[in-house]
Amino acid sequence: MDLQLACAWLQRDTVGLSDIEDFAARCLDASRTATRESAALLLLAQAAQTFAERQSGIAISGDTFHAFLARTKTYATMLRDAAAESDASFLATLNHFAAQSTTEVYA
Repeated sequence: MDLQLACAWLQRDTVGLSDIEDFAARCLDASRTATRESAALLLLAQAAQTFAERQSGIAISGDTFHAFLARTKTYATMLRDAAAESDASFLATLNHFAAQSTTEVYA
């Protein structure tokens, strides 16, 4: 998994909780290799795992899944595009995503 593949994965129209857990596991696994994208993949894994944990055991609407996918795809796309632009842009976007993730995860 890399940011390009993460963006492609997030294009799905239909996902279940187990799919999101799989996405989190794949991002986490990829983040274990020290690459330029490791921190971004770790943050995506954390966001997906947090969503899955919070939604586990309760009835979830399709709108809830779509909102998660749309929000996560937006961040993944921003990170992917910033990585292609420059190191400075990637770092700024990564820091923004980290700050936003902290707010969402620990809210």
